[in-house]
Amino acid sequence: MTIEERMGQFLFIGIPGPAIDSETRELLVETQPGGVILFARNLESAEQVADLNARVRTLTRIQPLISIDQEGGVVDRLKAIGESMPAAPLVCAPEDVSLTNRYGALAAEMLRALGFNLNFAPVLDLEVHPDADNALKGRYFGKTTAEVVRFAGSYVEGLQTGGVLACGKHFPGLGDSTVDSHKSLPTVDRPGDVLRMQDLLPYAELTTRLNSRLDVIMIAHAWFSAFDSERIPASLSPSVTTTLLRDEMEFKGLAISDDMEMGAITEMGDFGEACVRAIEAGNDQILVCQTPDKVREAHEALVRAAESGRISPARRKRGLDRIARVKSMLAVPLSFNEGTWMRAQEKLAGFTAQLQAAGAHA
Repeated sequence: MTIEERMGQFLFIGIPGPAIDSETRELLVETQPGGVILFARNLESAEQVADLNARVRTLTRIQPLISIDQEGGVVDRLKAIGESMPAAPLVCAPEDVSLTNRYGALAAEMLRALGFNLNFAPVLDLEVHPDADNALKGRYFGKTTAEVVRFAGSYVEGLQTGGVLACGKHFPGLGDSTVDSHKSLPTVDRPGDVLRMQDLLPYAELTTRLNSRLDVIMIAHAWFSAFDSERIPASLSPSVTTTLLRDEMEFKGLAISDDMEMGAITEMGDFGEACVRAIEAGNDQILVCQTPDKVREAHEALVRAAESGRISPARRKRGLDRIARVKSMLAVPLSFNEGTWMRAQEKLAGFTAQLQAAGAHA
């Protein structure tokens, strides 16, 4: 691969619309991203999404990770083309892990039918401030470490047994934040021992399990004062992404930044510089979700940093090896089948009705 293609593997990008037009084709061919994420703007019908994902694969030399935020509830991208998916708190309410396992399996069935191989779920943050404007309301698997490990763990097992990789988020834990990182940089002032005993335990547990092991983690855009004296996002912090996650917790999988176009990052100034710092900090891939010009700016900054030696050959190799290892786990893409998609929709509708009935009798 050329240096441009190698550095493209460190990018996980959004594309503009529901079709591969000339702009999108040029963006994919030019940057050769390691991953592509779809949003509501990309979705028109099940068959269209499956075709879009198939076309993305034909334009990337190396099989890409193709992902979506399909959590359910307030973050339910697929409701634009199918049945609404219930929120995690509703599924967890009966305190039955078989339900959260089935929840993950249903997500996998729908996502595989459409050509996705990675889901940016589950949320592993603890519900500390239920009513805070931190963009996490209605997305939690529990208030305690034990609840999150139990229910999110069974979700991960269902999702990954169904052939779709999970991504735990938002490391090292946004539960104690009260600011939405889409808008500005949150601060988490929990002491380090509290973070280790509570917020970090779901990651420690789920990255070492056999049947529900997490191999992909998303790094938060929040300042954790216990780990950095300087006001810096965890996603740009070597103290969090390398010292804590890699060295202390011995995580061997793929670390991906949250969207670099969020306010917590863009308010810092130079976008390209922030992207380089995220890779230097220890992220293997960075999300650039919204704007083709920002994707190109990130790619050009990474290429310059590699050519100058700022991102060293050894650092590039470590990242590329981890990306390749996770990609080696991907299930073979399926051809779209309308009947398979409709059966998955019927199962989801039945599952939702079961939850609603259980709630009515609670």
